[in-house]
Amino acid sequence: MESVSNDKVETKNRTNLLVYTTRPWELLKTCFLVITWIVLGIHGELVGPTLKILAIQTGVTFTGISTILSVRGGGYMAGSIAGAGMQNLVKQYPEALLSLAFFIASTVVFFTPYIRSLLVLSVLFFCHGIAQGFTDNAGTSFILSMWGDYASTPLNTVHLGFGIGAALANILMAQFLGKGKLDLSNLNLNSTMQNLSSLASTNIKTPYSIAASLCLVVSIGHLIFTISKYHTRHQTLQVQQVNYSVVNTTPVDDIQSSHPRQLPKQDSCCHLNYSVFMSSLWIVHLIFIVAIDQVFAKFFFSYLKLPQFQISTKNASLGMILYWLSYSTGRAICAVITLFLSVDVTLSMLWIGGLALAITWLIYVWTIGLSIFSLFINKRLNVTPLMVGIFLCSSSLGSMSFQRIAGVLMDKNPKHFPTLLIICVLMGILFYCSTFCLSMLHRRPSMRKF
Repeated sequence: MESVSNDKVETKNRTNLLVYTTRPWELLKTCFLVITWIVLGIHGELVGPTLKILAIQTGVTFTGISTILSVRGGGYMAGSIAGAGMQNLVKQYPEALLSLAFFIASTVVFFTPYIRSLLVLSVLFFCHGIAQGFTDNAGTSFILSMWGDYASTPLNTVHLGFGIGAALANILMAQFLGKGKLDLSNLNLNSTMQNLSSLASTNIKTPYSIAASLCLVVSIGHLIFTISKYHTRHQTLQVQQVNYSVVNTTPVDDIQSSHPRQLPKQDSCCHLNYSVFMSSLWIVHLIFIVAIDQVFAKFFFSYLKLPQFQISTKNASLGMILYWLSYSTGRAICAVITLFLSVDVTLSMLWIGGLALAITWLIYVWTIGLSIFSLFINKRLNVTPLMVGIFLCSSSLGSMSFQRIAGVLMDKNPKHFPTLLIICVLMGILFYCSTFCLSMLHRRPSMRKF
């Protein structure tokens, strides 16, 4: 029995590697998606180390500046809903939506350092959120359509680019951030505003312009892929029209057998209930996952700069770099592990490790980074662009609510900021275990091979 089990594992590993090595065009697109996510990490995480500067420019505290993050979450939800509504475009030309998303991001990122009004900045960040929603919706659907059941490793490989980009964003910003220590508590807002002139030497326009240029390059790249796919499909359609025959040579028996057999009504109802319940659990699960990802990524730098820690800007930037490098390391390790282990085993191991890291981070908050891993929902359900949009909406809900909570905590009682991490991790584990148990009770036949 043991030898048979080992043979099955080896066969699965060879099959995975064969699929990835025999599809060069898909590999090329996946590599460009990695670059896309690197740039997404750069333009998405520039706000973290510049949160204080943006707050000072708009004359608000952490509670006030958290508004733009919540608004960006609302834009993310709008972009996810719009992407789900454009299923035909997402299925046929996801590159076009990615090109549009990065053009919007390029425009928003370029103008952000020049804005002095919280209202105008909120409008820009809403558009920024729409661009991110388009990116996640189109990119995720793109990978799932290319790789299908083998999407676990490509998904992790692509998403590790975000952590690399975020680390690069902090490295870039470290060269331009001022060395002064600013307190944004409500009690010290007036004195902070008086020090605004001391920030004249802090030039955040240059890194934001660099990020905007990179977004434009990625937008052009995806536009080229879109044009190439359009011409290829147009030529294929012409060939099919030329070779079209008015005589149907397909036997009637073959036509009838091509239709899938209808499931019994009871089984169909059971599958529907399973899909609805499983989707609901994943929606709540994603709310807490995104809270871990978005909240702590945005406020971690400002948390490290609190007066009681006495940490310099350079060391705080180093902490953010370590944070995002650990993120990418987790993605890379997970991408390799999923070649050899099942998704359920991989996620269970990672959740245990994530809880251990969260507890350690609570104790040694100034030295530990956090790694987030992807959720392989395609192993639980048959994912469509509409379903991807719904899941991304739940992500934006977690982003909006918990970023607002984090902003209030940073003003009122910063010591409870790490506690928020523990709560989110525990809730994430709870709902992951719920989805795991549900899938065990109602496992699809197509999943048995995993």
